[in-house]
This record gives sequence, C-alpha cells and structure tokens, in this order.
Amino acid sequence: MSQILQEAINRRIDDYRDAFDWLNDHAPDEAREDAREALELVRCLRRALPHLTAEQVHAAFGAPGDFGYNTPIGDALARLYRGEAP
Repeated sequence: MSQILQEAINRRIDDYRDAFDWLNDHAPDEAREDAREALELVRCLRRALPHLTAEQVHAAFGAPGDFGYNTPIGDALARLYRGEAP
C-alpha cells in the first residue's frame, strides 16, 4: 500500500482531531458522538490501508477528484493510481 496515502491520512487525522476537540466544547451531544464515530472510522481505515492493493484502494476511495486534486488525500490517490507512489 502507498506510504504517501497513509501519510496524507495521518495529516488529516490531526486536523479531524482538532475539529473534534472544538466540537467537544461547542456542539450538542449528538454531534459530538457523530464526530467521535467518524474520527474512529478514519482510524480504522488507516489501519486497513497497508493490506490493500491499489485496485482495492480505488474501489474504496474512488476518483482523486472526489476529494479534490489539490488536497493531500486527492493528490496521494492520483499519484498512487498513476504508479508514482511506492
């Protein structure tokens, strides 16, 4: 699996955690629970990535443009699909 995609997701997890911390202080209970669950799902995805082929990643993530080519995840997907990422 692509190291660059894992690194992009790791960077985003830090941002998600920051957003969750803000929500934890400001949002209603239900929104906090939804955010906590979403953060945990991303962590599960991160653990599954090393076991996936590029084809399986494509089936799960879809097109890089779905994330935006200028985002860390979109860029990493584009590079993976082009065979540029190890």
